Amino acid sequence: MSTSPMGDARGMRVVFVSHCVLNQNSVVRGLAVREGMLEEIVDVLREFKLGIIQLPCPETGYLGLKRWWQVRDQYDSVGFRRYCKRLAEEAARLALEFEKNGIKVVSIIGIRGSPSCGVTETSTGWVGGNPAEAGRYEKIKGKGVFMEELERAFRKYGLSVKMTDVNVSSLKESAQEIRSFLRELT
Repeated sequence: MSTSPMGDARGMRVVFVSHCVLNQNSVVRGLAVREGMLEEIVDVLREFKLGIIQLPCPETGYLGLKRWWQVRDQYDSVGFRRYCKRLAEEAARLALEFEKNGIKVVSIIGIRGSPSCGVTETSTGWVGGNPAEAGRYEKIKGKGVFMEELERAFRKYGLSVKMTDVNVSSLKESAQEIRSFLRELT
């Protein structure tokens, strides 16, 4: 067991992860891919001996568990963005506290395709009206609303953190991507 600058066993490195990486119970009904956490991703974080900071789920906090599935177009509203900004500010201040005390914030890991937590990809399409007639949606390059606000808040506090996301429809391959991504950062 190595000794940290704080005189104990801590590894001095943390990663911020989207809420549903550790708690699939927060996702929209019908979209959970695991009973609890995404073990494949958690196992990779464990390999790198990273502390895990669970970000709040902005969708659950704002609309609850009985919400409908929505795309970025619906979430990109004044009220939801204001809510995400508040959550992002809290996360950024926490990250700053870690950094000021020598604990490196290695990365932020979101959920690919999410309207809130997507980093490389988000969703678009449904613009409102009768949900039975919502039609098709598509995934597009770009960040979800919460990840945009998180990136902005981190920058405001002078924190530069690399971001990536998990592809929940391909967890084995996504775990490999995250492993390679972290290998480059550590």
